[in-house]
Amino acid sequence: MNQKLFFQEKTECIIENAKNYMYTPYRYGGSTKTGIDCSAFIKNIFASYHIFLPRISYNQAKKGSFVPKGKIKKGDLLFFATGTSKKINHVGMVINASNNNIFFIHASTSNGVVISQLYQKYWNHRFIVARRILYSS
Repeated sequence: MNQKLFFQEKTECIIENAKNYMYTPYRYGGSTKTGIDCSAFIKNIFASYHIFLPRISYNQAKKGSFVPKGKIKKGDLLFFATGTSKKINHVGMVINASNNNIFFIHASTSNGVVISQLYQKYWNHRFIVARRILYSS
């Protein structure tokens, strides 16, 4: 199997794994399907493919490589500052990116694990950086 196809399949598998968490309730500090926070959610779905990330979103944002907003693609991580400071405190993973419409899956405090759009006013105004963890080599 060629490298690019393998990479695409791995990305799709990680996305499918993430979707298995849909509607899992949010719990600060939680790390299981009975309750999970955003960084544990991302850590868990990547760990199942032997990609190990830090536990805290702020530290996860130091991994991988910077991705300009116009180059975001499936599997990239999006980081946000949802508090009053500009410090990163939230993370989600891109599950679809096309025509200036970027969908990401994340554990939201209000609704648990859901899919949102980056260009919704709330998320777009709080977006800090995108990072690429998955590489096609």
